[in-house]
Amino acid sequence: MSTVGQMTAHRPGGSDFRATRHGWPLLWLGVLVCAFYVPQLATGTVQFDGVDVHYSAQRYLSDALRSGRLPFWTPYLFTGFPFLADVQVGAWYPLNWPFFLVGITPASITLELWLHSLIACGGAYALGIRLLKQTLPALATAIFYGLSGWFAAHSQHVGMFQTAVWLPWLILVLDNSGERLSLSRLTVASVLGAALALPGHFQVALYAVCGAGAWAMLDAGLARAWARARRQAISLLALAVGGTLLSAVMILPGLELVGESVRTRLDVRNIDLGYFQPASLLTLVQPDYYGLLSGSYHGPGDSTQHYFYAGVLLVPLVILGVRRTRALRIAVLLGLPFVWYALGPAGGLFRVLVRLPGFNSIELPMHGWFLPALGLAVLGGAGMSVVAGRLAQPWLVVLLGAAFVDVLTFNQLLNPLAFARQSFDALYGAPLRAFQAQVERAQPPVERIYGGELAAVGYRNHALQSRVETTYGYNPLELASYADYTQAAENNPALIAGLAATHRLGDDLTIQPMGGALPLAFFASRVTSVPDLATARQRLTDLDPGAETIVVGPVIEVRADPTARASVVERGDDHLVIHVRTASVNVLRVAIPAFPGWRAWLNGVELRTLTADLAFQGIVVPAGEGDVRLEYTPRFFWIGALVSGLAVLACLATLAVSGQRSAVSGQRSAVSGQRSAVR
Repeated sequence: MSTVGQMTAHRPGGSDFRATRHGWPLLWLGVLVCAFYVPQLATGTVQFDGVDVHYSAQRYLSDALRSGRLPFWTPYLFTGFPFLADVQVGAWYPLNWPFFLVGITPASITLELWLHSLIACGGAYALGIRLLKQTLPALATAIFYGLSGWFAAHSQHVGMFQTAVWLPWLILVLDNSGERLSLSRLTVASVLGAALALPGHFQVALYAVCGAGAWAMLDAGLARAWARARRQAISLLALAVGGTLLSAVMILPGLELVGESVRTRLDVRNIDLGYFQPASLLTLVQPDYYGLLSGSYHGPGDSTQHYFYAGVLLVPLVILGVRRTRALRIAVLLGLPFVWYALGPAGGLFRVLVRLPGFNSIELPMHGWFLPALGLAVLGGAGMSVVAGRLAQPWLVVLLGAAFVDVLTFNQLLNPLAFARQSFDALYGAPLRAFQAQVERAQPPVERIYGGELAAVGYRNHALQSRVETTYGYNPLELASYADYTQAAENNPALIAGLAATHRLGDDLTIQPMGGALPLAFFASRVTSVPDLATARQRLTDLDPGAETIVVGPVIEVRADPTARASVVERGDDHLVIHVRTASVNVLRVAIPAFPGWRAWLNGVELRTLTADLAFQGIVVPAGEGDVRLEYTPRFFWIGALVSGLAVLACLATLAVSGQRSAVSGQRSAVSGQRSAVR
């Protein structure tokens, strides 16, 4: 049979994935996805958040793992940060592990996108086969979703990208579970829940689960298939609970970090950005409607949220595809609830959902456009199936090829959001090398660098690679108290000295010595107790940290000693050893951000720790002389690791038992068939 024949042959009622039926289509789909990423690998690199956030963090983690350690804390961002608790790192996402072990390079991020495009296209193809029963329409569905404008625009947001690719598989799992529930299917749902959670983008995972769940319940409700709805609800519960347990190693430390971060202060009702704009629909037919491709963007808000193009053929095929009832229902039930929500407060639904846990802490609703994008892709595939009944097979292949060339041109070759058109070295490597050369020549030696909120050397989290401690960084989970301190320093320059920065980064990327910087660890001339954090925050307006240390709560036993001395004798990524001498019980101020998990010892005796100057570590030191060891140990990581490990074992055991039962059932069926044949 010819290739075209193999790609179009199908059994009317089948949706199996036998290699003899789907080998050629999947092979060609893989070739197309590979071709889609060749330009980026050959002529450019990832950019923006792809480097600022994802490359920098993944490279840092990979280097640490290959040196044999887990980097729970990093001293290089924000004067110190609980690195491994940051869910954006994607540390526990299994599909990232091969890249971590081999070593992260800029090309690694592109390869991660390529791998996940294969997953997105493969899932959309499988969904197309289930709905349309034809391979070429299913391939069209795959191209319209996996290579769509949403993925092109968000190629810098690696965690978002990695999460959204699982949406077609989620629809398939729920659709299958509606027909029949089994322990193995519930286990698969749990694993899929972890696949959605572990890339570390909560908003996209929430949209995927809620969007797919809304589709499942509404679809079953419209059909009055209450038994189906019940089975799908059970599958959703397994996905949520099982996925949470499997992901506990990431979720528990992540929740602790979120609780201490500026994210807790986010009020999405006060953000007028990222809502659905009906005019953006014109990018479905005119990709440069807002001037994105021509370099003169004039659209609403962030350009990554309002680019929907998935090929000029999509809209005509969608119009044809509305004849297919099942495809239309999926598209409508996936897309319309999201669009209603994404209209923002003016639409009404947003005002209701924003009161719910989860929805009250996420912004920029248009990040969820991947839900309507899948619905449109399904309708586009359905339209291709209508065309398949009227055109000869070779013309269908030509049409499909034209659709691919179209998205390759506009979503990759011409789209400035897809990747940078210069090399990583030119954009980021050269500035970073020049900076490191300055650091090596600097006198006195650089210990920590002070910079503004938007400071960057090539990219904003460069310190993770330059390995120089900085007071700045780029992360939406910046510790709230530390952010308060640095913001107060803009009006009270005396606070800058308390950051213990020996040098300053200028706007021209030169580094200069800073006079008057306080030591990393010291005893202030006096210690003042305040009743609460609000009072401590107010005191930052006139605080001189060299003369006074502010602590919250009573410290009756403390008596400041003007002759007290402290000197750092050992400085590691997650620990310090400080030699101290004081004639009275005193408070040692250490310019490392206060965060649960830091503990201090002196001669084997644990010391009381507290928060100094709202943001930093304070240690109550007894009278005398000795070495204080201050060390960070995460509080919830090992608990989460245990929960995740047990959940993995439970899933493996369940799948093994289900496999054995299937084998026994198969043997019984075979024996029964043989007996029937003998009779």
